[in-house]
Amino acid sequence: MSTCQPPVERHASWTELFFDLVVVAGVLQLSHLLHDGPSAADLGLYVLLYLAFWISWVCFTVYGNVEGGRDWTPGLLPAMLGLAVMVAAVPGIRADHARAFALAYIFLRWLSGRLWRPGRVVVDWPLAQLGAGTVPWIVSLWADTPTRYGLWALGLALDLLIMLTTSGSRVLRLAQERMDRLIRKRGTAERVPVVEAAYADVPHLVERLGLFVIIVLGEGVIQITSVAGEAVWHAALVRAAAGGFALLIGLWSMSLLHGYGGVPKDGPGVLPVRVMMALHAATTCALAVLAAGLGLGLAHPYGHTPEGARRLLCGSLVGYFGVGVLAAAVAGASWRRTLRWALPCLGLTLLLAGWSGHFGVGWLIWGLTAAVAWQLLCASGVPARPARRRGA
Repeated sequence: MSTCQPPVERHASWTELFFDLVVVAGVLQLSHLLHDGPSAADLGLYVLLYLAFWISWVCFTVYGNVEGGRDWTPGLLPAMLGLAVMVAAVPGIRADHARAFALAYIFLRWLSGRLWRPGRVVVDWPLAQLGAGTVPWIVSLWADTPTRYGLWALGLALDLLIMLTTSGSRVLRLAQERMDRLIRKRGTAERVPVVEAAYADVPHLVERLGLFVIIVLGEGVIQITSVAGEAVWHAALVRAAAGGFALLIGLWSMSLLHGYGGVPKDGPGVLPVRVMMALHAATTCALAVLAAGLGLGLAHPYGHTPEGARRLLCGSLVGYFGVGVLAAAVAGASWRRTLRWALPCLGLTLLLAGWSGHFGVGWLIWGLTAAVAWQLLCASGVPARPARRRGA
């Protein structure tokens, strides 16, 4: 068994940045599901589609991270095409486009597994070569709504379970055992691939995940500027827009400068890569929902805060803070330090969720900004950084 180590230092290539253009389109298109005062069913569908899109993107991102260079290019165009089909299918997801979305997801999972060389095992990301979660998606091609969505949810739950519980070292050992059996059966090692352990290049992966966060936060900027560009500029709108920018700045600082929750920060860390990735999925989903909430809230800056905007804005921040608490717990942080920032942030956000219907959206956004500001003041006590530890 041999081991392949990643390069010492790498940065996102032009190829990877070009690939990320589909993320810009994906986050923008998915946000339309939440623009009309979404119900619980709308929000559930949004989370479902977001996770499917995120997993598809991550599978190819990990491949580019581990392989790098020219090895990344052959799968680029078909992967972008598959992701583009998923994005284009979102507006008609409740009708005839659902099967196209599912077919694109199945194709992408198949393609991402086929790109790896035989015998190569990604220790940090077992999901790259374990496709049990796609089986319910295949079955869903013959199902109708709402059974179809239930099968999608089951498939994603299986993927997340594999991501969090499957030991990369165990997958490596099982792969070696399979190769040994094949050698014994053939009586020769000729044409039998050598099992090779591949590890993520953590600093490069941190940069890639951080760029995804930038794109999601950029959706919030787009929502604010788009609404402001079509509205009459009065004090209520200016107050809400300024608060939205302040809120995004606080979240950017907390997420990328302090490595909060599931958003990694380059430096010594304690979280396994697979845990870091799961937290990143939850955090970026919360930020994407918040961006949609900003758009919905700023579209109604006068009078009382619309119920849909209140749910999206407050619910997404509760989720964001909740992921931070979970990350701190997994990292073994002091509960005293964690509660010092978490209780005020969560308490204020929940209070605003219950009472902000009595005042304008601008005041709600500034109240949420105050919660994030308190978190920033306590940021030194939030040690949620990515793992340098191999395997897990």
